[in-house]
Amino acid sequence: MIPVGGRVRIINRLGTSRTRDVMAFRVARKATDDSRTPRKLSSDLPSWRRSDAVRTRDLSFRAGRTNGRHGWLIGGKAFDPARTDVTTRLGDIEVWRLIADIHHPVHLHLVGFRVFSRGGKAPLPHDAGLKDTISLRPGEAAEIITRFDGYRGRDLFHCHNAEHEDMGMMANLEVI
Repeated sequence: MIPVGGRVRIINRLGTSRTRDVMAFRVARKATDDSRTPRKLSSDLPSWRRSDAVRTRDLSFRAGRTNGRHGWLIGGKAFDPARTDVTTRLGDIEVWRLIADIHHPVHLHLVGFRVFSRGGKAPLPHDAGLKDTISLRPGEAAEIITRFDGYRGRDLFHCHNAEHEDMGMMANLEVI
């Protein structure tokens, strides 16, 4: 229990200077917390099976050269905002095999996915549930399954490392 007037700080232990201090809270008054965490957070997880998938895609996330310049590539291609890299139909279920050369947290917009496997083995405990990002370690491969529903149009998926995003490690996805 933090006393009135006390402070709770959230820090990034890997950060320095401006990236170290994330947030601070000052306790203003006493309060009763009658909230409870349910034993099970959700029972509405999709039960997609590999046999439900209409296609499987292989996507590599790696450093490479395009047009004589170093860059970050998805599927061997540098980002082009005018190009559609992946097209799928509304309601389609797909399996994506993701492969990383170095650490790449891969993030899909507008859909959740389930992790099927990591390196050909069962998912890790933190892979349980519905995800929108999977953290791929250097040299790691993973399989995810998702259903493209709720949105028809164009969006993207990308590496969530800010430096990789800034250097165009993203690809356009269109749901038709």
